[in-house]
Amino acid sequence: MQKKQPVTLPVFDETAPYTIALNYYRDGFLAFQKKFVMKRNYITMIAFFILMIVMVISAVQTGMQMYYLLLLVCLACIFILWYNPRKQRRMVINAVQDLEDERYTASCNGKCLRIQTVQTEEEREKDPIPESRIDLDTAWVEDMDEFFLVCDVKTMFYILPKTALHMPFSSETLIGADEDKNENTESIDEN
Repeated sequence: MQKKQPVTLPVFDETAPYTIALNYYRDGFLAFQKKFVMKRNYITMIAFFILMIVMVISAVQTGMQMYYLLLLVCLACIFILWYNPRKQRRMVINAVQDLEDERYTASCNGKCLRIQTVQTEEEREKDPIPESRIDLDTAWVEDMDEFFLVCDVKTMFYILPKTALHMPFSSETLIGADEDKNENTESIDEN
């Protein structure tokens, strides 16, 4: 089996504000889980399955009730290892549904990916959101069909749509996007 070549992000200046579709989060988190969670879970599930077989053999040979109890514990652990990643995925998707309209800008100098949430001046003064900086020397990057998945030390994942790389940043784009956001806020306030 041929080993997959490491993916590197292209170098690019600051992008125009972009949003991330919910299906990108779903596909990205699934790839993140496959890479960092599922392998360990499958190995642990196999270990519990082997232990379960040993418990069945011991229960049949000795007839002790304790082995049946341990058999149920093994089954419960296997179920939890199978169910928890699905539950986590559902919880993450529910949590990021509110972020679907958030706008971001990104830049990459080849060593560091910088992602910033776009905020108005008022939002920045009230509650500034710090810029995310991902060291690409320690990050794992996956080239998906429509986006790059950037995983920072097995704990955090970032989605970078490929379409964003083709939209260079300009202050007019940012101002226009802020005006659109303000118009949306005003129309919500009116209702």
